[in-house]
Amino acid sequence: MSKLKALFLVVSLKQSSEDTNTLLLSQFLAKQLSTYDTNYEIVRLANYNIKPGTYTNVDSNNWPAILEKILDSDIIIFATPIWWGIQSSLIQSVIERLDELHDEIMETGKSRLTNKVAGIIVTGEPDDAKHIIGNLANFFIALGLTIPPFGTLTVLCQDLQRKEIKIKKRS
Repeated sequence: MSKLKALFLVVSLKQSSEDTNTLLLSQFLAKQLSTYDTNYEIVRLANYNIKPGTYTNVDSNNWPAILEKILDSDIIIFATPIWWGIQSSLIQSVIERLDELHDEIMETGKSRLTNKVAGIIVTGEPDDAKHIIGNLANFFIALGLTIPPFGTLTVLCQDLQRKEIKIKKRS
């Protein structure tokens, strides 16, 4: 049996030179998944050019390559900080771009995401996290993704810093 592939879409707005709480929590979970014979990739979307749109091919940008990673993965995890009570704007861009897959479901009754597992990481205020998790879970279900029990991970940023969770960067 081949290894499972997990894809973490980290949507912190900071560029790759900065560690963020959302990235650190994603690295922590990725390390846990790797103990279950799972390969993973962490993609920081702030480092990519993703233009607004609801289709795959919108001018020249990096979305088609990211969509290919999503379709090639067994596990897809959205990881977002909370900004002013809601998820990062980059998550909304991904939702809008994945709308094309929803259109396919409406036309064919089939989803290219069936049998894939979804997860959610949220860093920030727990009450706001519940709202974000609800929105993302609804979106995942509409695309045919499966959300397992305990498929979400949230942490208050102060808790993360206080516990000093250190995660060695992957080479």
